[in-house]
Amino acid sequence: MKKKVFGFLRIAISLGLLSLLFWFMRGKIRDVWKIILECNFAFLWMALIALALDVIMVSSRLATVFKGEKLYISFRRAFQLTCVGYYFNNFMPTAVGGDIIKAHYASKVSAYDKVRSYMSVFMDRFIGLYTILIISAAALIFNGGKLQIPGLRGLTAALITVGAVGFIVVTNKKIAEKVDRFFFKFHAFRLGAGINKLYKIVHDYRNRKMVITKALFLSFAAQCLYFFTVYLFFLALGVKISTGSIFLIMPVVLFVGMIPSLGGLGFREGAIVVLFSPLAGKENSFTVSMLLLASLFLVSIIGGIIYLWWSIKGHAKERLAVQPQDN
Repeated sequence: MKKKVFGFLRIAISLGLLSLLFWFMRGKIRDVWKIILECNFAFLWMALIALALDVIMVSSRLATVFKGEKLYISFRRAFQLTCVGYYFNNFMPTAVGGDIIKAHYASKVSAYDKVRSYMSVFMDRFIGLYTILIISAAALIFNGGKLQIPGLRGLTAALITVGAVGFIVVTNKKIAEKVDRFFFKFHAFRLGAGINKLYKIVHDYRNRKMVITKALFLSFAAQCLYFFTVYLFFLALGVKISTGSIFLIMPVVLFVGMIPSLGGLGFREGAIVVLFSPLAGKENSFTVSMLLLASLFLVSIIGGIIYLWWSIKGHAKERLAVQPQDN
């Protein structure tokens, strides 16, 4: 019952916010449609290619982290899992997120236990999260003074601070133990136990420097491609925004999109409109948010087709990955 209620709330929040955004833009819909028809389609195709490369990099990162846990899942399978994750995040009205689905199916195709699969997916998300924080910190240093959007620099600095504190907590054994003891009495939230589990997962990777290094490189490439996709969408509309501004604003958009919802739907689009409007205008910012949403839906549809194929062929019950080999 709790899962159903949570799933319903996610859908209601996302659709409510998206509807509210369309209501605010109700007088500009014709202008938005005109902007799309008159855009530079060469830049649109370039944006789609950049997004496709982004998905490839994210899939490579996932395959790399799986290998770090000695789960020898091919890049092809990791790509499929990534697309299926998008599908569940954006289309499936359930409380089960795409990360859980990826871990579940990874455990099905692996000869190892479920724990390693879930650990791998968590580390994949953990690396991606802190890559965003590093990029936002660099953008704040090099471009923060050039972008005059009220509150943006303070919000970015707050996110970086919270992320840095969180990183220290889950990577330092003594601090993790103290936090565990402090939150032990709050049984309802199980915060201490959760932080302790996170520490153990991260600590388990301390001797896998090559895996972490490669995964970080792929993660940086993936995030840069994702941000570059947004940059190309603006160019397609004839709007020139500096890459520094894109790299400063988009990390905030991504963090806002992490608020519990249906794959960030509503929050992501609203954040793009609010944060980019001072630079590009409401109509252009709304148009870019819709173009990005349509592109993500395209990846989700590919994931849905893969999931349907798995269901038809019964792949969920098969071990599709190759057997582990010695390094």
